Amino acid sequence: MREHHSRYSTVSIVLHWTIAILIISNATFGGWMEDASDADKLGYYQLHKSVGITVLLLSLFRLGWRIGHPWPAFPATMAAWERVLARSTHVLFYVLMIGAPLMGWAAASAGGAPEVPLYGAIPAPNLPLPQSEALGNDLGSIHKMMVKAIYVVLVLHVLGALKHHFFDRDEVLHRMLPLFRNPRA
Repeated sequence: MREHHSRYSTVSIVLHWTIAILIISNATFGGWMEDASDADKLGYYQLHKSVGITVLLLSLFRLGWRIGHPWPAFPATMAAWERVLARSTHVLFYVLMIGAPLMGWAAASAGGAPEVPLYGAIPAPNLPLPQSEALGNDLGSIHKMMVKAIYVVLVLHVLGALKHHFFDRDEVLHRMLPLFRNPRA
């Protein structure tokens, strides 16, 4: 069951842009959390954890949706190396969108962070990991490396979409835009 040949489904488009906005927002919240005074740190931590677990859940749903609804076919003119790079980028995105929140949650859990409810209302217990500052720091370092990897993959993703739009002049960018159809099609 392939999605329309030149367009992603509404569900795919909504998930794509929602997760993108949440990831960019959460990177900001994470920076605020690190720079916050002790009095404000817990509030930013709660927001960062809430959005991170939301990204995790939406990414798992998106992965399930993707399995049941394969992406549209590549343009016929797309080179083999571009196809490999595009698929690799998408797979890496899934690994990072699922792995980074899990590593952050694990780091907080192992490091003894308080169990804060998501969005102030939904229980979100710490993961059952041994309490260890060293383990928390190691997992936190992995979380930060994965976030940096998200930035790199995001730049590649955006550059690829812009290349397809401005140089190849194909429908690749338009098929993921929520309100715009490809005027060239």
